[in-house]
Amino acid sequence: MNFTDELIAQSLANQNGCSSGKISDINNEVRLYPLAQKYNKDKVVLMPINPTHSFVYWEVTEQTLKNLNIDLGNIHLSFKLFDENHQEIMEFDSIFSIGDYYISHKSKFKALYIKLFIQINNELKFILQSNIIGVLQNTIKSSSSNQLLNGCIDGDLIYNSSLLGVQK
Repeated sequence: MNFTDELIAQSLANQNGCSSGKISDINNEVRLYPLAQKYNKDKVVLMPINPTHSFVYWEVTEQTLKNLNIDLGNIHLSFKLFDENHQEIMEFDSIFSIGDYYISHKSKFKALYIKLFIQINNELKFILQSNIIGVLQNTIKSSSSNQLLNGCIDGDLIYNSSLLGVQK
């Protein structure tokens, strides 16, 4: 049995046959761990959801905005989504220094990343670049993964992700 088969077997050993479950402490009590509203760190993160949707969240700190002489009440951010060939796919704007956005895109791309700009005097100034994600594909990862489909809710899909080495 290889490492992947062991993981699949362990996930199938769960009560409901799927790898998802409740997170509980030693007393079987579910605990909530609230996320911080901000981390005071300049960051833009891109995450794949499925083959045609991704999620991005960002934070541009007050200190960065002050360093750029940007009024905290008059922020204009511009986000540009790029593919593995560094071709711009789409763009969207925000007036919030902290936020998130769901992106719809075609599944034909192999990798995606975002560049974040801020508008200063009608010009875009580059601020941050996100991580690079491999776009999820509509394929099963391995033949032994077919076992996972049998115990899960009908209609669930398991996606395989592959990432190209895209240079910044």
